[in-house]
Amino acid sequence: MNGKEIYQAWMDAWNKDISILHNITDDNCTVHQARTDGKDSNSTKGVKALMDVVESAKYYFENVQMSLVIQPIEERNYVSARWNFKGTYNGNMVEAKAEKGTLVSFDGTDIFRIENGKIKDYWVSSDVIEFMNQLEVF
Repeated sequence: MNGKEIYQAWMDAWNKDISILHNITDDNCTVHQARTDGKDSNSTKGVKALMDVVESAKYYFENVQMSLVIQPIEERNYVSARWNFKGTYNGNMVEAKAEKGTLVSFDGTDIFRIENGKIKDYWVSSDVIEFMNQLEVF
């Protein structure tokens, strides 16, 4: 699988079947992401780390749909894409004042480092300010 195919599998993991991650994730995959739970990027590795990204987002939303804003760009062993997240807020975030059922949409960018046909490193940057504004956290 090339980087673009791996990225499509990542989107399929969000939209169809999270178990796809078992096929595309290195055992020592590191997710490089600022976290709100106090854990650092090295606390969880491998497929569990990527599943945590998807499952933690889906904890707060129903009808989650990820789509591409900019198609994957592949350079050597890196692949990057711009995405859009849409979901219906389910009321699970204590700090949020938005009503349950609020449709939330925001963009972000992923970078994967691919090694031996699997995701070895994952960096994500998303528009958290827009996300929090829509949930009326501020």
